This record gives sequence, C-alpha cells and structure tokens, in this order.
Amino acid sequence: MNNKRTAVSNLTLADEKSRWDELPQDHLAEHFMDYISILVVGKSEGNDISLIVGIYHIGGKVWGITDGAVQNTVLMITPSNQSTMRNNAFISNRIDPIKSYDNFRLVQEPDRVVWEAGNRQIVSRPPYWEIKGENNGVILDLTVGGLGDAFPYHGATWAELPTKGIAGYEQVAWATGTITAEGKTYTLEDGWAVRERSCMGKGWDLLSLLPASTSDTLSTGYFWGWCFAESIKVFCFAEPDVGHCSGRVFIGNEMILYGDGEVVAEPLEFWNDPLTKSILPVCWQVNMKSAGGTVEMVIDLRARAVTGYHLAQGYLILFPAMGRCNGRFVYPDGRSIPIEDAQAYLDRFTTIPLGP
Repeated sequence: MNNKRTAVSNLTLADEKSRWDELPQDHLAEHFMDYISILVVGKSEGNDISLIVGIYHIGGKVWGITDGAVQNTVLMITPSNQSTMRNNAFISNRIDPIKSYDNFRLVQEPDRVVWEAGNRQIVSRPPYWEIKGENNGVILDLTVGGLGDAFPYHGATWAELPTKGIAGYEQVAWATGTITAEGKTYTLEDGWAVRERSCMGKGWDLLSLLPASTSDTLSTGYFWGWCFAESIKVFCFAEPDVGHCSGRVFIGNEMILYGDGEVVAEPLEFWNDPLTKSILPVCWQVNMKSAGGTVEMVIDLRARAVTGYHLAQGYLILFPAMGRCNGRFVYPDGRSIPIEDAQAYLDRFTTIPLGP
C-alpha cells in the first residue's frame, strides 16, 4: 500500500469487522445486508471516471437465500469535454443472490480486515483502504485515504445495531491508483472517494424502504448525489415521497449538516434513454439551506449506467450517473466558496415489487 499521502479517520479495525451476527435472529431470517461499498470518481488522460465497488454479505427470505455474498462493479468512463448526456458504454452487473460467491471471506487480522469475494479484495486498514483484484472484467489497484472523521451512516452507531436494526459509517476520502478495463489501464487523477460500511436488518430491505409507483401515485424515487472539489465536498439526498432529505458539506475539517426540509432537488432537463426506454432527468437544481450556510448548485449529467438489486419479491433498478457541478456555498456572514466544474455523481432508482 502506498501510504505516502496523509490520511485521517476516526475509524478503527473494529468498525470494519463483520456485524451481521449482532442482529436478532428474527432479522437474520427475514433480511440482512452487511456490506462495504466504495464510490470513486476521478480523471485520467482526458476522461472522467466513475466507479462503484461493493461486497455484500446477505441473507434471509427477502433475498431468497439463507446466507451468501454478492458483489457489484459499475464503471463509467467518458471524455471530460463531453457536455451532454449520450448513450454511453459502461460496465455493470446486477446484485443477484443466484450469483452468490462461495469463497466469501471476511478475515480480521492484527493490522487489517479483509473482505474477499471471487477475485476481488477490499482491504481495510483505517485510515486507508485498498481495492484489489478483478470483478466483472475490471481490474483494480486503488488506495483510498480518509479526509477526516467518518459520519454515522443512517444516523446510528454500531452500538445501536441490535436495537435499531441498522448502523454504519460513511468516510469521505481521496483516491489514487489504477483501473484496468477492456485492455486499457487508467491512472487515476484528481481522485475522490466515499466509503460506506453498513449493516441493515429486518425492515431495512430496499423494497420496503423505497416506495414504488402505484395505479394512482407516481413515485419520484430518491436523489442521492455527491459533488467533489479540492475546496469543498457536498452530499445531498432527497426522498420526496416520504418527506425525508439530508445533506452534508465538507470544508476542510468542518462539516455542515442539513436535515428534513432543508434540501430541495428539482430536475431541470430530461433525456430519452434509448437503451432502457426510460425518461431520465439529466440536469438538477439543488438548494440546501441550514443555520450553517446555503448551497446553490446545478448538476449536469453526462454519462449513465444501469444496475440493480434482484430480490425474492421484486427488483430495484438503479441509474448511476456522472457529470459536473457548478454553484456555490455561502456562509451566513456572506462569505462564499465557488463550486466550479466539480466532479459529480448521482443515482436514482425504480422499484418494481412483484407482490407476495
């Protein structure tokens, strides 16, 4: 591992270990998903790059298997000077228990925790993480380094997992290394990352959490996006159907939080996707306002992929997308930080329940 670049995190090896067995037995029989997932964005040789990597330990009747492991690799590479959405190529796979890996291991060693499935490894050694090996034809040799304290993902700590049924931590980070796909190796430049480590039990499966359209109600789904620049990182989430939203702004060691009623994401432009026959929003206006400051930004998307979860009683189809973001953050005293042509990632979903 190349540790020459400084990394900072409050996480320890204990935060990276297996957690599924801390859930009550009725949770394990119904649904559990104990996972590590990393989003990486960056540039290389005139291209923008977006990568999603995840290893998921799953089980319960919602999945249709008692105990197994699946993984996900989604890669988009598109010219940096591309300014509009197009029918781009991408590499992706579905998260499906019929493709469960029989060599899944989660090993805690004195100085690291290793997640392994198939030919892919994610090595946790806070404040550093390594992504190694091959999955879905994509070979990775990446290092991710923390940029400050991790944040409780879903608002719950590990100590609360047995009672709340959900917990985890999110770590904002830098990223370096190489990505090899279709015979070409890309060395990452201006690389940023977000590492998720979470465990979800009964009632926290995605079909239950994310409402689907009905005969008289059209679901707007959710909006989950990131903006990455040297001076500022912005996270924004909105789920209008249930009135839930959240956001975070990272400026150096400072983190500014946004909650329900403080994040608004509105689509400005749409695109007819010839691959999926879907109408996708490809330009978003995002406004976030709290006592800590205001975010005003526009996200223009330039490439998309398709992935999803296959569960026993339905499907979740995800549309990951990447592009650029422009806008500004304004402190209450009027000081502002520009967001100029920053790298952006955004995903949305469609749920298709099959019924009991």
